Amino acid sequence: MKPRFADPAVRPQTERFDLATLNEPQRQAVLHEGGPLLVLAGAGSGKTRTIIYRIARLIRDGVPAQRILGVTFTNKAAAEMRERLWSIAGGDGAKVRLSTFHSLAVAILKEELKAAGLKRGFCIYDTGDQLSLVRELMRQVRVADRRLDAARVLDLILRAKRERKAEIAIDTGDDYELAAFDLYPRYRAQLAAFNAVDFDDLLLLAEDVLDTPGPRERWSSRFDELLVDEYQDTSPDQLKLLKILAGSEKRVCVVGDDDQSIYAWRGADAKNILIFSNQFKGAREIVLDQNYRSTGFILAAANQVIKNNSGRKPKALWSDAGDGEPVDVVACTDPNDEAAFVVAQIQRLLADGEVKDEIAVLYRANVQSRIFEEELGVERIPFRVVGGQAFFERKEVKDALAYLTVAMNPRDEIALRRIINTPPRGIGPTSVLRLAAAGEASGRGLWSALKEAATVSDLPPQAVVGAAQLVGVVERSAPGLRRAKRGELSHLAGTLFQELGLRDHVLAADDAPGLAERRLENLDEVVRSLERFERSVAADVPILSEYLTSAALTNADEGEEEDQAGRVTLMTLHSAKGLEFRNVFLVGVEEELLPHQRTVDDAAGDLGEERRLFYVGMTRARRRLWLTHVKTRLKHGKPTPRTPSRFLQELPEGEGVRRRNRDDPKGDAESEKLAGDFFRNLRANLGIT
Repeated sequence: MKPRFADPAVRPQTERFDLATLNEPQRQAVLHEGGPLLVLAGAGSGKTRTIIYRIARLIRDGVPAQRILGVTFTNKAAAEMRERLWSIAGGDGAKVRLSTFHSLAVAILKEELKAAGLKRGFCIYDTGDQLSLVRELMRQVRVADRRLDAARVLDLILRAKRERKAEIAIDTGDDYELAAFDLYPRYRAQLAAFNAVDFDDLLLLAEDVLDTPGPRERWSSRFDELLVDEYQDTSPDQLKLLKILAGSEKRVCVVGDDDQSIYAWRGADAKNILIFSNQFKGAREIVLDQNYRSTGFILAAANQVIKNNSGRKPKALWSDAGDGEPVDVVACTDPNDEAAFVVAQIQRLLADGEVKDEIAVLYRANVQSRIFEEELGVERIPFRVVGGQAFFERKEVKDALAYLTVAMNPRDEIALRRIINTPPRGIGPTSVLRLAAAGEASGRGLWSALKEAATVSDLPPQAVVGAAQLVGVVERSAPGLRRAKRGELSHLAGTLFQELGLRDHVLAADDAPGLAERRLENLDEVVRSLERFERSVAADVPILSEYLTSAALTNADEGEEEDQAGRVTLMTLHSAKGLEFRNVFLVGVEEELLPHQRTVDDAAGDLGEERRLFYVGMTRARRRLWLTHVKTRLKHGKPTPRTPSRFLQELPEGEGVRRRNRDDPKGDAESEKLAGDFFRNLRANLGIT
C-alpha cells in the first residue's frame, strides 16, 4: 500500500507519546524487553494502540527505525498503522517497514530472483486470473463439464500446493478429484511458463528462498525487532517465514486473539497462538482483557458463548462502561417479518437521534442481505452493502490492467487472452483457439502465434489483421511503459487507452442506464490511481512492475474502501472483523446458517470457528445488540420450520439477555425488564456490585 504523503519524513507529530495513557497490561507489552512476546488482545482491547506504542518505544530507546518490521494482513491495516505511527513517532516512524505478509514475500522474491527461479517482471495472479487459467486447462483436457465448478477444482489444487504435495491424492475418485489430479501439474507448469505466481506461491517461494543459506542470513540479519498484528490469522507457512526472519535472537512480538480466528478457509490456523511458546522458547504472555468498546451485558453474553470452545487461551473481557442495555434475542415469524422488525428498530433508533453510520446489519452469508436491502429501500433509508465487487475486479478495470500487464510481460497468456479481442478486432473464439493451438504446437506460446498470425492455418483474414493491430499497439507502447518513471506512466497509459478506444468500447456496450457512466468513471480512475501511485515512488525508478504488483496485492484485500457516511451498513460477519458500531443487528442466528450447514454436515467441520464467528459479530456492538432468528424459511418453495442456533442456548440467563417473540413485543421483554430492575435495585440496597 502506498503512503498517502509524498514526503512522510516531514509529517509533524500530532500525538504525544505518553505511557500514562495505557493500562497496566498494555504498558507491560510496550515496555517488554528481550525474548519473544505473545500479546493476547481481546476484542476492543486497544491492540493496535499497543503495537504502535511498542514500535514508538523501541525507536525512542535507540532501535534504528529501518531495522523494525511490522507485519499485518491487509493493505488497509498496514496503511492505518503507518498513519498512526507517523502521528506518534514523526519522521522516524516513516522509516519502519510496515507490510502485509504477501507484500513482504514479493519484496523477498524481487531481491532474490535467481534463488526463487523467477524472471524479472513476474506477474501475480489473483483469484480471477487463477480461475481463468483453470477453466482454460479444463477446456484443453476436455473436462469442461458444466457440472464441474472451476472454483472447487482450483480449491483442491491450492490445498495440495499449500501442503506441498507432489500430486493430488484420489481418495474417493469423484469427478473433482480426478480433474484436480490431472490439472495440478498443468496448472503449475503454465504459471512457470507465463512467468507468473499466485498468492500461495508468494509465501511458499519466499519460504524456500529463505531456507537457503545466503538469503536466510541476509534477511534474518536485516531486522532487530519483528512485530505481527492479527497473529491468529497466520497460516503455517507464514509462521515458518516469521521464524526464519526472527533468526536466532527471536526478538519477535505477536499480537492476536485466538477467539477471533475466523479465516481457516483461507489457510489461517488458530493453533499458531496456542503453540507460540513451543515455537519461540522462553516466550512471555500478556493478556489485554479490558474492553474499551462494548457495555457489560454485551461482553457477558459474548464471554459466556466463547468459553464453550475448547482449545483456547482462557480470557474474559470486562469493561468499566457499565452494564448498558440487555442483549435482545428476538424470534420472528419469517424472513419478511425479520426484515420488517430490524428496519422498524432502525427507524426508532434514527428517531432517537442515532446516526445511520453507527447502525449495522450483520449476517453469515451474502444471500441474506437482499431482503434487508428491499425493506430499507421501501422505507427510503440509505444503506451500503459491503463486500461488493472490488475495484480491481471490475471488467473495464481488468481490461485496462491487462494491457499494462501484457506490455510488461507478453508471456502472461491470461492477460493476453483477456485483451485479444477487447475492443473487438476480428479475433473471435474460434480464431483464439487456432492461435492458442499454434502457440502450443510451436512451444513459444500465444504471443508468438499472434506475431506470426499470417502463417497460422485456417485463420480468417480479419483475424490476421486484428492480430497485427494488437501486436503493433503493444510493441509500440511497451518499451515506453516499461521504462516510464514518475510523472510519465499515467500519461502514457492514458494515451494507450485512448488509442485502443477503450472508452468508446464501454459506451458501445448495451448497458443498463447509468452503468456506462460508472464504467467510464472506473476507467478514468485507473489513470488517477496511476497518478497517485507515481507520487509515492522515487523519481528515477521504472514503476510499471511496481504498480501492477501493488494492484494485485490491493485486490487481495477483502472488499473495497467505500464512504459509509450517512448510510446503514449491511455486511457479512467475515467482513465485519475489525469494525465496530454503536448498534448491531445480527440476523439469521439459526441452525444451518450460524453454524453453517456445511460445517454441521461435514464430519471434519470446525464448529469452533462458527462459534468464533458469532463471537466476532457480537463484539462489534458498542451499545446495543439484537440477535434475530425466524421460525420458518422457504426451502424449495415450501415453508420449512427453522431451529434457533445452538449458540443462542449458550447465552447467559438473567437480566443481561431478554428473549421475546416479534409478535409479542411486550410480553417477555417487559417482564424481564421488570425483573432486571428488581434485582438491580435489590443488589444496590444490599451494597452488592
